[in-house]
Amino acid sequence: MKRALNGRLAGMAAALMVMVAGSALADVRDAALDQKVAAETQDMASLQKAATAGDAKAQLRLGDDYYYGNGVAQDYKAAFDWYSKSAAQGNATAETLVGMMYCKGVGVTQDYAKGLEWTHKAADQGSVEAMYNIGAAYDNGLGVEHDLKQAFAWYLKSAEGGYDGAQFNVGNMYEVGEGVAQDNAQAMAWYQKAADQNYAPAQFNLGRIYFHGQGVPVDQTRGRDLIEKAARQGLPLAQLNMAEFYYNGDSVPVDKVTAYAWGLLAADGGDPDAQDLIHTMDTNHELTDDQQKQASDLADKLSQPQA
Repeated sequence: MKRALNGRLAGMAAALMVMVAGSALADVRDAALDQKVAAETQDMASLQKAATAGDAKAQLRLGDDYYYGNGVAQDYKAAFDWYSKSAAQGNATAETLVGMMYCKGVGVTQDYAKGLEWTHKAADQGSVEAMYNIGAAYDNGLGVEHDLKQAFAWYLKSAEGGYDGAQFNVGNMYEVGEGVAQDNAQAMAWYQKAADQNYAPAQFNLGRIYFHGQGVPVDQTRGRDLIEKAARQGLPLAQLNMAEFYYNGDSVPVDKVTAYAWGLLAADGGDPDAQDLIHTMDTNHELTDDQQKQASDLADKLSQPQA
C-alpha cells in the first residue's frame, strides 16, 4: 500500500487530513549532502587516484560526485559503478545506495531482488536508511509480498535508530492502526520524535492533532504553529492549510493577502487545491494589484529559511 496524501477535502474548507509517507524508497542522498559533497571535493585528481587504488571511502565520495555532478558531468551509471566498488568492500552507506539504485532503476537496470539483497547487507550493519527501505518494500510490495506487519517491524527498527522518516511512518501506522494496533499515544510520541528533528510531515500531523483535539485537548494556537513550521519548510499541504486559515478566518483574523501568499507557495509546489484557491481569488478579483504585489513579496519572505 503506497503511502501518499490521503483524504483531501475539496474546495476551501480547512484540509487538515492525515499526512502519510510519500516516496516508497528513501533516496538517502539529499540537497544538504549534495552541498557537503561539493565542499569536501576539492582535489578530484587525488580522489580519483585513491578510489582507483581501492579506498572504499574515496570510492563512495567519487560515487557521490558522479551522482550529483560535482566536479564531473552527472553520470548515474558511473555513480553506481563507484558505489558498487565501495559496497563490495563492505561500506554500509554504499551498500544502501546500491540497493536503492537497483530498486529504483537509477544508473542500472531495475532489479528488486538484487536491490533488497544489498539493502539487507546494509541493514545488517546497522544502516537505518536501509532498514527504512526494507520497511518501504514490504509496505508497497516492492520485490516482496505486501506485509504491513513486516513493514512496521522494519520501520520501527529504523525509527529506534533515529531515522526521522521512519519515526513518522511508525507514528502514522499507530495512528491509523495499520501493521500494529491503533494507539494514539504512541502515534503522538513518534510524531514528536520526528518533529523534534524538524521533519515537516510529522510537524503537520502533530499540528492537525492539536488543532482538532484528536485525543488531546484542543489547542489551535499550538496546532497552527506546528503547521506553520511545516509550511515554512516547503510542505505544500501545510502551506495550503495556512492559506485556508487566513482565507476563512479559521483561528486567525481573515487576511486575504496572507492567504494568497501561502496559496502561491502551495500552488507552486503543485497542490491542486491551492491552485484552485488562487484561481478563485483571481477570478473574483479579491485583491487589488497592490495587494497582489504585497502577497507576492510576502510569499518570497515566507519561503526563506527561518533564522
